[in-house]
Formats: sequence, structure tokens, C-alpha cells
Amino acid sequence: MKNIKIYTIIGAVLVCSSLFTACETEFENPNNPTEDVVLGTKEGLFALATGIRQYYSVTALRQVIEVPGITTRELGVTNTFLNINELAQGGAELPAESGGISNPWTYLLKAKGMSESLIEGANTVELTAGTRSGLLAYGNLIKSMCLGALIEMFEQVPIDNSADGEALFSDKATVLAECILLLEEARDELAAEPMSDDFESSVLWTDMSLEKTINAFLSRYQLMAGNYAESIVSADAVLNSDDSTNSMWVYDANNENPIWNRTVNSADLNPQSNFGLTGDYIPEAEDGRIDFYLGADAGFANEDAGGQALSEMLGFFESSTAPIPIYLPGEMMLNKAEAYARLNQLDDAVDQLNLVRQKTDDPLGVNANLPAWTGDEANADAILEEIYINRSVELFLTGLRFGDSKRFHPDFEVPLEANTTNERNRNYYPYPSTERENNPNTPDDPTI
Repeated sequence: MKNIKIYTIIGAVLVCSSLFTACETEFENPNNPTEDVVLGTKEGLFALATGIRQYYSVTALRQVIEVPGITTRELGVTNTFLNINELAQGGAELPAESGGISNPWTYLLKAKGMSESLIEGANTVELTAGTRSGLLAYGNLIKSMCLGALIEMFEQVPIDNSADGEALFSDKATVLAECILLLEEARDELAAEPMSDDFESSVLWTDMSLEKTINAFLSRYQLMAGNYAESIVSADAVLNSDDSTNSMWVYDANNENPIWNRTVNSADLNPQSNFGLTGDYIPEAEDGRIDFYLGADAGFANEDAGGQALSEMLGFFESSTAPIPIYLPGEMMLNKAEAYARLNQLDDAVDQLNLVRQKTDDPLGVNANLPAWTGDEANADAILEEIYINRSVELFLTGLRFGDSKRFHPDFEVPLEANTTNERNRNYYPYPSTERENNPNTPDDPTI
């Protein structure tokens, strides 16, 4: 425990250092070690890994959940802050100068850069085999998480950060292939050389299974990439694991749950009633996940942001120290259901769908407690629509609905004008003006 506290302090210093920012200082403090020295040691790498955890779980994760959550109507805007109201309105006029666009870009690229430094250190610093495999797997996992979140928000993103600010961009297929490669490398490293006790006790935390989390994100990205059989295999590796650990981001008085901070604490945002779903997608009234995630009526969103009915925030965000799942067990079942449906193995798809609908013993308490689905089990489109509804409810505020909406409903025509009621009001965001001004490789903005 003492070592973890020390690494946390050093990690916080590294997060704030010039290694991860664009600005450079004009002086050196001779009493402080340089970043090269710190990151050239095992202790420095452990500190960086701890700093990454703090930075991602508090700062970057807020962007992963909040920004697409506004775009897909999961969250309603109750404050007059311009950036979140611009996201709520969307459309072709969404400005590239908006903080709603620049914040996820900046914070996720920063977290990705930190993970790249960790990967480089794991490959260059003299370490025991188990410590190297642990650090490399951890770094690969975080980098893939950053890339995966970015590529759902932006049409192209840089796979590797560049010191000169002129990083090259890659399209979604290439980025997802890189995410899968990173995770497969992480999985295989740990299989060949299990993580050391030193790494596990110094870097990981009680509520973290590195192996299961790697497989969970492999299942996620294989599904997004259209590798359906592979997604099922990775999901099974999570669901059938002997490790009962549920991987969670954990919080305390100094590092508060970031979504609680934006909803319950500050009331800038609140969840939309019915999870922001409308029409045929409204969940069944008996669905137990409604009471898990949503509380009493909480008024209405700003008129300019849509004026939708809002509910109190519950679930994984109801207190400052509530832990947030890194992935949900239900996602693995729904990944399998979707993969089977897209492989036209419809009986298997419905079986997995019903496992989610009838769930009463979810380890995280996310239980629909519904009867089996009574729709047309021979109709792939009908099955996929039911899967979409269940993903929207089960995986509420995980940052996944933006990608789900585009994957399940690719032909949905997003209007060019600002709108506040559609399923989504953008397909991708414009690139931040700060990136365009500094990086000549920045692609043209998507129309919508």
C-alpha cells in the first residue's frame, strides 16, 4: 500500500509534466530528476502506469461517456454552457472551436501518449519478464481503449502520437485493426509470461482483472470490425473465466466519479427519461434496468437543447465514490447475440438475447428480469433491433451507443440542420480547430 501511494504521487507529477503537454519550459530544476531518468526505471514506469489509471478514469473517461452521450440523447443538458448545448444541437454547424469537440480529442490523445511512453519503457528498461509483460499488456490495453473511443467520435485519428505535432491519420478499419493487434499482443504476452507479483501489487488494484479486460475489449473491437466469430471467442473467454473479479474504475475523495460530478453534483447534465429512447425503442415498463439506472423525475432539459424529460442519476454514478465498470458482463452476452445474428445463426442469437433479458443475478446488479423475447425469431432484422434496444439500456452511459447507432442504423439520415430529438445528430465530429492549425495532416471535416 505504501508503494502504491508513492507511485500515485509520482504518477500525478508525470501527468502534469511537459512529457504529456505541448508546452515546453525554458528552465530546468537541478533538484528534480528528468523525465528520461524517471521513465528509465522500473519505479518510474510503475508511477506512470498509476498516473495513467488516475488520468484516464477521472479525466478521459468523462469525455468517453459524456460527449457521445449528449449526441445520442442519453444525457440532457440543463446548463447554459455553450459547448454542451452545441453538442446537443449538433448538425453541420457544430463548430470545430467547440470545447465539446476539442476536449475528448485532447484528453484521449494525452492518455494515449502516456500509454505509448509506458509501452516504450516496457520494451527498453531492464525488467523481469513478468514485470515487462504486465506493463506492456497494461499499456497496450489503455492505448487501444483511447483509440477505440476516438475512432467512434472522429472519422480518422492518429494511431501514434508525434513529437512534432504532425501525426498521420488512419481510417476506422485501420484503427480497429491496430486496437485488435495491441490487445492480441497483450493477451499473448501474459499467456507466455504471467505478470509478476511486483507489477500486480504495485500497479493493479483489487477490482481489476487485466486478462478479462483485455479479452472484453477484444470482443468489443472484433465486433466493431466485423470479425464476428472472433468476437464470440473473446466474449466466451471473459464469461467462462475462473476469475470472478469485476473490473472497475474506483474512486475516492480525491479522485471523484466524473459522471457523478457532472450530473448529481453540478447538475450540468441529467439522464434523459427512458434512456433517451423514443417510439418503438422505449424499454418495457417492467424492465428492472430502469430502476437501476434512473431515479425520480428531474425536470426538463434546456429548451434550446431539446427540452426532454429528465430523471435523477442512479446506477454507477449516484455517488462521488461509486465505481464505474470498465466493461459490463452483459456486454459480452450482447456482443455474442449480435455476432450470431450477423452470422445468421439466429437461434444462438436469441438464446444470448434472452440470457440478458432474463438475467436476475448480474454481478453488478444490472438485471432486466424480463420474460423471454416473443418477437419473430426467424427475422434477423427484428432480432438485431431487439439487441439494439437492450444494448441501449444495458450499456447505458458506457460511451457505446454512438457507435451502436451507426452500426445498427447506418442508413439513418442525420439532418444537416441542428436538431435535438433524433437518434443521433452527427455521424462524426469535426476535427478540433487547434489540431487543424498545428497539424497539416488533418483530414477534411465530415459533412455530418
